[in-house]
Amino acid sequence: MTVLELLEQRGAILRGHFLLASGKHSDIYVQCQRAFVQPEDTAFIASELVKKVEAKLDIKNLTGVVSPALGAVVIGYEVARQLNKPFLFAEREDGNLTFRRGFEIQQNAHYLTVEDVFTTGGSTLELVNLVKNLGGIVDFALAVVQRQKEIILPVPYDSLLFLDLPIYDPESCPLCKAGLPLVKPGTKQRQQKSTS
Repeated sequence: MTVLELLEQRGAILRGHFLLASGKHSDIYVQCQRAFVQPEDTAFIASELVKKVEAKLDIKNLTGVVSPALGAVVIGYEVARQLNKPFLFAEREDGNLTFRRGFEIQQNAHYLTVEDVFTTGGSTLELVNLVKNLGGIVDFALAVVQRQKEIILPVPYDSLLFLDLPIYDPESCPLCKAGLPLVKPGTKQRQQKSTS
């Protein structure tokens, strides 16, 4: 089974009218967490990510794996477990990603970031900058799914799947113009900002 087939079978690729975390709209939403319910599915997807990173990096030089909370915590942890590396996650505090719970970035240490979905790359960019500002180095960024052809990151990146999915600005969204109800699967804070 391929990763795409697994996501489809687990209902992780949803169709409708969605508000993305970026504030943009789409008729397709990728909810990778539906594929992370079963440990064997998560392990399979993580093993595919591990193959990608092993082809790109010397794992011996890697200090740890970091992910943004909440959506990428499960897959980030499983990638770290398979690589036998420490795992840290950043979470939002006053709207900004930060490391809490005693997590510390080691000075000049090398990290891999793991995401569930790259849409605009904004969360990963914020995470890369956070690690850098704390004295660490991000060598590579990985995601299960990439929604747009090009994202701008200051580090090399890759994903298991590229799905060229439509993304619309709210002002020009054909789904809004058609009167389709908008579903908000993101965080409450983001929803409030996007709808006000």
